[in-house]
Amino acid sequence: MDREQLGFYAEKYGKAVFRAAYSYTRNFADSEDIMQETFLKLYKTNKSFVSDENVKAWLLRVAINISKDYLKSSWVNKRTELDEAMSYENESEKALSEAMGKLKPECRITVFLYYYMGYSVKEIAKIMSVSESNVKIRLKRSRDSLREFLTEE
Repeated sequence: MDREQLGFYAEKYGKAVFRAAYSYTRNFADSEDIMQETFLKLYKTNKSFVSDENVKAWLLRVAINISKDYLKSSWVNKRTELDEAMSYENESEKALSEAMGKLKPECRITVFLYYYMGYSVKEIAKIMSVSESNVKIRLKRSRDSLREFLTEE
């Protein structure tokens, strides 16, 4: 892959990769690092892609895997989080973001891929390497949990 193609894909799918990483890490700086590492892997890969949609799915899968590995690393649990200033358009957006933060990472990414990225259950199952029924269960549990979190407030 040449730099021009990489730039094209980074421009086209950068936000989606960042959001996928953020769904796991809930940290902007870490998500940016994961996004950079994901695009570096794309640059180094010898894999040929059939379409841009295949590139997008591959990037999301790689970002999810890097995020999982990141969360398993020992130093992540030993650091102290700083409150990151977030700007929200309204209180309901803030409440939804906080409720999403309470979900398990695999549920957050499932909700992100389904509602924000518009992937089907079948596509999510392929990207996340799980069964379609598992994706449906995660979506159902996530909706129930979000409803519970949002009605508490």
